[in-house]
Amino acid sequence: MKATRSSDRTGDERVRWAGNRALCAVCVVAFSALLLRGTGAQANVRSQALYARGLVAFDTGQWQQAYRLFDQAVQADAGDALALYYRGLTQARRGQRPAAIQDLEAALRLNPTLSHAALDLGIAYFDAAQYPQAKIWLERAHQQGAERFTAAFFLGLTLYRLGDDSGAQTYLNEAKADPELRPSAQYYAGLSLLRQGKSAAGRAELAQVAREQPQSDVGTAAQPYAGAEARQPPSATPVQLKKPWSLYGALGFQYDSNVVIAPSDSDVKAAEGISRQADGSAVLQAGGSYTLLDSNIGSLRAEYDFYQSVHFRLTGFDLQGHRVRLDAASQPGLISYGVSGTYDFYALDYQSFFQEALGTPWIAVAEGGAAATQLYYTVRGRDFFRQPYDPSRDAVDNAVGLRQYLALGSADRVLSFGYQFDAEQTLTHGPDGGPIVCMPMQPPTSGCGGRDFDYKGNQFDVGVSLPILDVVRAQLAYLFRLEDYQFPNSRLDFGPRRHDNEHQFVVALTHDLTPHVALGLDYFGVINNSNVPDFDYDRNVVSVNARVTF
Repeated sequence: MKATRSSDRTGDERVRWAGNRALCAVCVVAFSALLLRGTGAQANVRSQALYARGLVAFDTGQWQQAYRLFDQAVQADAGDALALYYRGLTQARRGQRPAAIQDLEAALRLNPTLSHAALDLGIAYFDAAQYPQAKIWLERAHQQGAERFTAAFFLGLTLYRLGDDSGAQTYLNEAKADPELRPSAQYYAGLSLLRQGKSAAGRAELAQVAREQPQSDVGTAAQPYAGAEARQPPSATPVQLKKPWSLYGALGFQYDSNVVIAPSDSDVKAAEGISRQADGSAVLQAGGSYTLLDSNIGSLRAEYDFYQSVHFRLTGFDLQGHRVRLDAASQPGLISYGVSGTYDFYALDYQSFFQEALGTPWIAVAEGGAAATQLYYTVRGRDFFRQPYDPSRDAVDNAVGLRQYLALGSADRVLSFGYQFDAEQTLTHGPDGGPIVCMPMQPPTSGCGGRDFDYKGNQFDVGVSLPILDVVRAQLAYLFRLEDYQFPNSRLDFGPRRHDNEHQFVVALTHDLTPHVALGLDYFGVINNSNVPDFDYDRNVVSVNARVTF
């Protein structure tokens, strides 16, 4: 049976969903339900008779009569799952939400396979304004596929109430595929866009509702928001309207089985920079972002991040990082595009270490509400100031990649996988402008081995982000990288060329204590296999951290 519900109360109760259309399906479902009673707990003869009479009253909207008959059926047989289920639905029609939730949960305990029960329980929780619980059951209903568009609609409304406007849009866009749900789904999709500051896209959605449904409640409610001076939609309580800035700070402690002189998110490797020693460290991070521009065309955002590690035992390995980033992007749509620029500066043991600059234009194509494909190109330049990298690792790298994103049933469950090809060319040159040629007896640290690091790389990665039991958010990732170096290696007396294959593993678990405070437990592992023994190493990093955001 298609679930029904009381009218939605946003917009001074002027917006009503067309869900009452579902009552016409009850007459079809009633006979089927009698045939399917064997799937739940067996009811006695009196309970069955009362239940059958209750269905007739329910079908005709006689809620008081239906409740009395279903209640008598439950009293005659407390194990009658269907009688409990329909008593719960009737309680919902009568506005008795706590009682409705209690009956629906009891019916599901007796018979977890009851069709549509998860959807109806989610709607009951929604109507009771218990949005976190509603989200759990509506996600389950959406995954089960029964009345998928209805589940998507209410799940979108729930996320809207919780302040997750981006997630709400995903499900509301899916619900638009149902012609009867489309006006209401489009109305709330428009409000979500407005609340994200995307005024042009939001007004376009609301103007279409007002134009196509001018006499309906939802069309009337859309009129004030669709004008040129559109007012803001009501924000979710206690969530405020999206602010243009954000700040964060984090403190963590980590154990590293093999300290390396390089940022953890960098692919820089030098034999002298691999300590092959374990140590612990304290890590401080802070930063923020500010939206400089958010227009009908696109947005521009600036970010800054600070990083400082302090080792407990090893000296000379403390790393400080500063990152400035600018992101320009079009408004979301079927095709979106943008460009990001990043500048990194690092100090090693509080002295200048290296700097790099990256530029990445990209384009993404949305594939329905549950998938997207991104194509990108990155150019990166690095400049090292200190050994063991200077000057052999000064280089320019060009990379092109393709990435696929898939939503696994809901917006907070995302699978991604991708491929990248890159080529790095070092900039070390001799006095005549040509590449330095090393003599066999010259040490690599003299800079003569600069061409040791010219390579072509192929990279494959896969990752998934999802909640676990609504307790923690988990991110799991695996990366495999092949690097084929282009010149004979000086560490092998200019014999064979170097070949590396690298495996990276990431597990990140986050638990939100409050909306602003989160605890994290992270693992980062590296296995680098190389035919040059100096570059063959393993590394395991485990860290715990606390993060505060505003």
